[in-house]
Amino acid sequence: MILTVTMNPAIDTSYPIDHLVIDDVNRVVPKKTAGGKGLNVSRVLTQLGNDVLATGLLGGHMGAYMRSLMDADGIAHDFTPIAGETRVCISVLHEGNQTEFLESGPTVMEDELEAFVAKFSELVEQVNCVTVSGSLPAGVPADFYVRLVSIAAEHQVPLLLDTSGSALDAVLGAEVKPTLVKPNLSEINTLLGTAYTPEQVGELADALKADARFAGIEWVVVSMGAAGSFAFHNGKTYRVATPPIEAVNATGSGDSTIAGFAHAIAAGASDVTLLKTGNTCGKLNAMDSRTGHLLIERWDEVYNSVAVIEL
Repeated sequence: MILTVTMNPAIDTSYPIDHLVIDDVNRVVPKKTAGGKGLNVSRVLTQLGNDVLATGLLGGHMGAYMRSLMDADGIAHDFTPIAGETRVCISVLHEGNQTEFLESGPTVMEDELEAFVAKFSELVEQVNCVTVSGSLPAGVPADFYVRLVSIAAEHQVPLLLDTSGSALDAVLGAEVKPTLVKPNLSEINTLLGTAYTPEQVGELADALKADARFAGIEWVVVSMGAAGSFAFHNGKTYRVATPPIEAVNATGSGDSTIAGFAHAIAAGASDVTLLKTGNTCGKLNAMDSRTGHLLIERWDEVYNSVAVIEL
């Protein structure tokens, strides 16, 4: 079983309209989804045939509604209840644009956070892989993910982390490291104080290997959008080239990539298979109008077009 963690989930609500009229009424037909990066991971893992359990924090009427949305998606879940109301995030899709209104979410109390840690400690004993995705809600310290990484390490369960900013900084500075991190090129340049481009993969890989913050992380994968990605694992450096596609909705592609990596790690796949699987999932998500969903009928075509080269 794979456990997915979403600490700041949201009910994602999209409003597709032909033309956004400012300072007037816009009538819409909404589409509502159990959202948050970890829930996108859950949907893709379910589609890949994995046994998945989603966890995190949920509260209020919106939290109850979100549980019903997960039930409708066939996602097993065990979230810790909190007093605050789970947030709602709105995307207005208009004239080829996407205008977003993102609530910050509830403030989490210390006792609620400790209740989640206790639950996580129990759940991690039942799984063979964990993914931790997204931002932390108000009231949760920036180094909170360090605790989850340490608990997973105590149980010798691989943990894949997909976050940024101070939460990522805290994990990189901790003694116990996650199994995999997946920052994008912009985030890596910010961490290193550099301005590397996709054409400078070799130099960037050397810089990451020389940085003590990345020592002890089994997999470091740097995503570079249409330029593909590169990764290093146990002293090996890989460049991944992906095929050009007609992107329909790229939202959730990074989460889908994490799902592919978790699927492969849980199965004990080879380096090449892991990288091809993750990158294929990211591409297939972008080819589907639904977020956190693969255009699975194109799997063989895309998977066979992903090239992995050891540098």
